[in-house]
Amino acid sequence: MVIETVVWYVLVLVIGIMTFPIVSMVCKNLADHGYCISKVVGLLLLTYLTWLLSYLLSFNRSAILIAVAAIMVASLLCIKSMPRVKKEILIRNEVLFLAVFMIFLVIRAHNPEITDFGEKYMDFAFLNSVMRSSHFPPHDPWFAGGLLDFYYYFGYLIVATLSKLSGVPATIAYNLGLVTFSALTASAAFGIGYNLTKKVGPGIWTTIFVVFIANPYIVFNLAGGLLKLPTASHTHLFGCWASTRIVPHTINEFPYFSFIFGDLHPHVISIPFQLLALTLILNACKYKHNPLNRETAAEIILLALAIGALFLINAWDYPTYLFLFAIAVLIRKYYTARLRDAPIPIMVVSILSILLYAPFYMDFQGTGASGIGIGIVQQQTSLLNFVEIFALFLFLMFSFLFLRADFDRRYAIALIPITLLSLLIFQTLLIIVPLILLCVYLFIYCAEEAERTGRAGDVGGAEKTENSRFVLILILTGALLALFCEVFYLDDNLGAPNERMNTVFKLYLQIWILWGIASGYCIYPIGSVLKRTSHTVGTGWNVLFCILLLSCCIFPFTATSELIGFHHNPPTLNGIIYLNGSNGADRADYLAVVWIRKEIAGTPAIVEAPGNCYSTDSRISAFTGLPTIIGWRGHELMWRGQDGWWEISTRAEDVGTIYDTQSAQLAIDLLNKYNVSYVYIGPTERARYGKGVDKFEDEDYFECVYLGLSRIYRVTGCA
Repeated sequence: MVIETVVWYVLVLVIGIMTFPIVSMVCKNLADHGYCISKVVGLLLLTYLTWLLSYLLSFNRSAILIAVAAIMVASLLCIKSMPRVKKEILIRNEVLFLAVFMIFLVIRAHNPEITDFGEKYMDFAFLNSVMRSSHFPPHDPWFAGGLLDFYYYFGYLIVATLSKLSGVPATIAYNLGLVTFSALTASAAFGIGYNLTKKVGPGIWTTIFVVFIANPYIVFNLAGGLLKLPTASHTHLFGCWASTRIVPHTINEFPYFSFIFGDLHPHVISIPFQLLALTLILNACKYKHNPLNRETAAEIILLALAIGALFLINAWDYPTYLFLFAIAVLIRKYYTARLRDAPIPIMVVSILSILLYAPFYMDFQGTGASGIGIGIVQQQTSLLNFVEIFALFLFLMFSFLFLRADFDRRYAIALIPITLLSLLIFQTLLIIVPLILLCVYLFIYCAEEAERTGRAGDVGGAEKTENSRFVLILILTGALLALFCEVFYLDDNLGAPNERMNTVFKLYLQIWILWGIASGYCIYPIGSVLKRTSHTVGTGWNVLFCILLLSCCIFPFTATSELIGFHHNPPTLNGIIYLNGSNGADRADYLAVVWIRKEIAGTPAIVEAPGNCYSTDSRISAFTGLPTIIGWRGHELMWRGQDGWWEISTRAEDVGTIYDTQSAQLAIDLLNKYNVSYVYIGPTERARYGKGVDKFEDEDYFECVYLGLSRIYRVTGCA
């Protein structure tokens, strides 16, 4: 485990160093010249080039090494124009990355199990599928003969590329991937806070807010219990689950929970890449010169590459960050009185973000999305639930908006009737409307301030104005996302009362990231303003801030303690080793999985018992990447839509017949129908089908290639 970890860490470090000359050429407007995102950019470029090469060659280590060579050549060409970066910036970033890497490494080592709790089986199945695929899109491990041409698989490809290059097996790479994405997120978040202020403090606060804190639900709920509010509930209050299920029938995850829970899911993988897109947008918004008028090819391509990758990693994020980029360009052009120039960079980046990933879109089927539409929300989020999730961020953002120097307090009076009227529609408008209106007002104020500082030649003041404007864009975008969640939902066939579950889940996580970054910056100007206010106001603000902050720090301790002590196994990063010390059925599957991973190459199909979602069914296909006739049926239904239900049901019936029938003829016919090469007989199959599995002993048609606690037969003949 130690050797694999060191190799993995050094590889990520080298990729970041190797890519930095390219990043520094693009991020010339940032104080750290983009060092905070060099590792993320390196992984993106390496995976992207490998992915393209796989269409011409194959997905293997040779293709990856060619991609590495291409990046090295590009970096060498950029070295001459590489700016000097202060040594302390490099050291600080590496210390932070290593520290966060070690923190989450310890957590994962004490909670590495890939279990049926959550989406771990699906994530591991997709990772193994990508690892075994020679070309893309990868095969569907739970639908033999099908492809992952309906799902965003690029995030799994990132982990698979590192796994193949380092030689670290997928059973360990799964957990190291989670650790790496956590550390990359911390590094990028720190970089944004630092680049906005050129100070370490805001960078640290931004890292804490984005990565390490939770919502204050635990304290709010305890307070509700003391006040005897009907909404208070103490069921598993200090566990890892309650704080992520606040709004009824929805999911309310935040990065820290996502990182420690252990699902290597698209919404987790995308987090550092969201911050990459934000960093590049910040670079484009900086005041030193107007890059949106004089974009170099590298700046345009990298920005389009970063935004475009979001669709392939977690499709929900793509429209948000394309919108955020468009808003940033429009506001920038408006302030420079060149609004007519705004459509050009927006169109170029938008088109390139699709063209650069044209192979994916040419393969993309979107079968499961064929019946998906936009629905109108019937049951909105209550004001209390919304505050329970975002209380700390709301406190800091409103403090920033109201405590701005020279802010005309008379405008606050106008907010009162508008806000009260908004309550007639739904409760959260009480917060969303003031946020939007204050941002709009301050955009106008920033324009006037920029004009004054420009006439006075105040370079520092102009830069602060630019930074404030960027933060306002983050606050406004988050508020608009919150507004969207209260009016619309993506109808993804979940049905009432869970129809808006995924919409709130995915968009609230985006809001957390945007408002977490904004809040990390807000502390910086708020501190300056409070020094000029009365002692009573300053003390009151600090007390309230400390209470909210401490409220957000309880969950990380209680939930982490629960998760790392859940299985009580020795520390390891091998996600499947726990099966070896479990009951007979688990051990039987484990030994068979180890044999398959070692002895069977490529993607031959294997049949196992049909799977029920969130159970240990379909474990062989999930843990090996070999496609099975049908895996978790509920998931396949979500991906393939109602139109695929007949085939899913037919496949499940056929698998039942294959195991149940006494006729070798019928079994062979059905196995050939799905081009199946191997039959798995484990404890589940024996318990479910009984004597029906005895026919596989017929050596005329089946060869026993693995004999242990389970058996694996190779199909050799036709009856």
